[in-house]
Amino acid sequence: MAFQAVHGLVQQTARRFPERVAVECPQGTLTYAELESRAGELAAALRASGAGVGCVVPILAVDRRELAVAILAVLKTGGVFVPMDLSAPGLRLRTMLTAAAPEWVVVGASAREESAGLLDEALPTARRVELDLAAEPTGTTLEREHVHDPDDAAYIFFTSGSTGRPKAIVGRMQGIDHFVRWETELLGVGPKWRVSQLSSPAFDAILRDLFVPLVSGGTVCVPPTGLTLDGPALARWLDEQRIDLVHCVPTVFRALLPTATAANGPELAALRCIAMAGEPLAPSDVAKWFGRHGERVRLLNMYGPSETTMTKTFHFVTPADAERATIPIGKAMPGARVVLLDGLGRPCAPGTVGEMYIRTPYMSLGYFHQPDATREVFVPNPLGDDPEDFVYRTGDFARMLPDGTLEYVGRRDQQIKIGGVRVELGEVEHLLRTHHAVRDTAVVAVPDDQGNPAYLCAFVELAQPVEAEALRTHLVPRLPDAHVPRAIVPMDRLPRTISGKVDRRALPVPLAPQQQLEKDHVAPRTATEETLAAIWAGLLPVDKPGVRHDFFQLGGHSLLVMRLLAAVTAEFGVEIHLQRFLAAPTIEALAALIEEALLESGGDLDDLLADLDGLDDDEAERLLAQNGGN
Repeated sequence: MAFQAVHGLVQQTARRFPERVAVECPQGTLTYAELESRAGELAAALRASGAGVGCVVPILAVDRRELAVAILAVLKTGGVFVPMDLSAPGLRLRTMLTAAAPEWVVVGASAREESAGLLDEALPTARRVELDLAAEPTGTTLEREHVHDPDDAAYIFFTSGSTGRPKAIVGRMQGIDHFVRWETELLGVGPKWRVSQLSSPAFDAILRDLFVPLVSGGTVCVPPTGLTLDGPALARWLDEQRIDLVHCVPTVFRALLPTATAANGPELAALRCIAMAGEPLAPSDVAKWFGRHGERVRLLNMYGPSETTMTKTFHFVTPADAERATIPIGKAMPGARVVLLDGLGRPCAPGTVGEMYIRTPYMSLGYFHQPDATREVFVPNPLGDDPEDFVYRTGDFARMLPDGTLEYVGRRDQQIKIGGVRVELGEVEHLLRTHHAVRDTAVVAVPDDQGNPAYLCAFVELAQPVEAEALRTHLVPRLPDAHVPRAIVPMDRLPRTISGKVDRRALPVPLAPQQQLEKDHVAPRTATEETLAAIWAGLLPVDKPGVRHDFFQLGGHSLLVMRLLAAVTAEFGVEIHLQRFLAAPTIEALAALIEEALLESGGDLDDLLADLDGLDDDEAERLLAQNGGN
């Protein structure tokens, strides 16, 4: 398959379907003709400002139409695009922008006000090229677009780094082309497909979200802000918008299940495939899906580090997989090879656990301005004698199953994933040590009931007394939400091995700080509150949450909210909208919302009367008042 630049493929599609909608989002729509025209105008503006081949160009845009236009424009000039997520912590954004050290930046009208202060501080001398889709078209375009070589740098995405400094992965042109054309052929994506865009622009998953439909004549469909975190609403949106293909992490899939698998739930008649990657897929979730929808909608499980360009193994999930202990990550896609090696660099026998090494001409170009970090993981092929034959050492362990598929086992180092977000425990530890009160720390991942990392717990050896909330406040502007420890446990001394290293096996079982549990503790008073307390205890690092404890202060985060609301739907048969929960994230308030929803849906009052039984008059009156006074 001869290489083609991905923006050239989009250009060909625009010629075929000029009036078809290319991008559809809450801010409006953009046809293929408009997408190509606007990209040409922006490319001309970039070139006029001095940007050209090899120039690193961050993109600040909230509107996904602007993002798509800007990416194509940067590629037309031969530049390297760097999509940024303005919802990330400000200090982390500044760190990434400073690391990229660009001389140009594209600013969409949707991000103009929000990004002004950030750019003034991080990139005061960078030239800002503005993109405003509401402005009259100029009709200008490049006289000559850059002709790319397959190995040209195309993009930079940042991932967590163990030194406390985010690592910037530089992707090459042929990596995008290879993956996008492979997936469109595998799934048969065609001109009328509607593809959801759920991922952050700061993750390389955005490449498949955008380019799979755009090279096929399909439509990129962006939900309203916040909908990705609201499983029931997202399920209905997928149905109403007649989405054909969904890319997501398994956590989002799990949040969809209560609504998507309910007997009276949405039919999802247009849906053809859900493609998942980023974290393990639970067999129990697969079983629920097949129980309602059968095999009409294909479930695709994929695996692959960003360093090798999106995903490199795939497996179509079957009902039989629901009986396995884990869902396989499959076999290598064409153009890639995965080998399992033991500690001596020898191939592993089938069924034996070994470290995964990926060999492909479509891997990334390594880490931006970090040659030492690049050499650590992009290593000469241990099975060959050519020093120029490089493979990527993933740090992930797997075993080969009898049918030739790979079963993921776990990590070699301290890198984990929470909700599909890569987390380097070393990065969190490094940033904690920068606080003047912390002498040393050890951060561990606490698993959920599926055995997957659910949240982080930091054990800290203190040089002087400090409140846990002060340490958390120190981390919040520097780390994504999933990286911030939900429990911080002070210790006189961290346990150590004879060599002086922290002995992680000797650390206590992580729990939320006792003082947090005791603060304003009010025990459940009704059956509804008792059920919710049990659900919270299963999700959060607490044994006995109080009904007035804040969900987020006890260790909750955005992905756990999705699981909480899904559990509420499964347990009570009602849907609670995300925004209503966020307005008062306590058991007490959530119980009131549930009881209100039950009454509005004509639910049986027996449960409510059972709740009233045993309460004093004041409490009974309060509960009745919350439920309409009847």
